[in-house]
Amino acid sequence: MSDQQEPKYDVVWPISKRAVKKTLAAKRIPDLNGKVIVELWDVIFRGEVIYPLVREYIKKRFPNVQFVPYTEIGNFHGAREHQVTATIADKLKHFKADAAIVGIGA
Repeated sequence: MSDQQEPKYDVVWPISKRAVKKTLAAKRIPDLNGKVIVELWDVIFRGEVIYPLVREYIKKRFPNVQFVPYTEIGNFHGAREHQVTATIADKLKHFKADAAIVGIGA
């Protein structure tokens, strides 16, 4: 047996009290035809690849849906994060958004 002590570790119990109260999700929009969907992107995950695929998939099901691309909102991650996030609510109103797709990756 060595003279060194065994390492000690803190343990997090996975069945602890919940810190956040459970809430119900908002109801889904049953028909996206005629609706406006705004894309939000933090420029970390592969939005330039993913968003065109999502648009194509949704357009097949709902041909009259409109998209406001993520380029209209701006990157809400990084040094300018607060400037952009402060304008998101106003931009959603400006574009008369019915829904948003939020792409966040890390």
